[in-house]
Amino acid sequence: MPRPPQTHFLRSSRRTFTTTTPTLRRPQPYAKASPKPGPKSPAKGAEEGEPRKAGPAPRWKRLIWTGAFAATTFTGAIYGAGLKTQQEWKQEKQKIQELTTDEKVAMLENSKGELWKQKVSLEQKLREVRARMEKEKQQQQISPR
Repeated sequence: MPRPPQTHFLRSSRRTFTTTTPTLRRPQPYAKASPKPGPKSPAKGAEEGEPRKAGPAPRWKRLIWTGAFAATTFTGAIYGAGLKTQQEWKQEKQKIQELTTDEKVAMLENSKGELWKQKVSLEQKLREVRARMEKEKQQQQISPR
């Protein structure tokens, strides 16, 4: 099926492009604009030739705009925090990969020591809880309710 010829641009002998659309007109630079019809009764304090001043936006519009800006700010903050965390994880992973074997062993021993401290602390708390439970059990046996 043959293509119809393009009618938007015509090629002249001088190789310039002109449009054939009649609605595209340039504004006249010194043409006098016709005055727009104003309101029948001017606003309080305004004279008849002055434009009307816009009042504050309706409350629902302000709420929508406020919500939109708050949502955009919140989303950007969360997204930025995620990017930063991801970047920090990559840097930490790269540091660990660049460590020598001796440094890795030292790091693991340090982690082992910290875990051992946590274990001792938790075992102490567990002993205290068991002792308290045993004490409460003995008191219930002595004085039943």
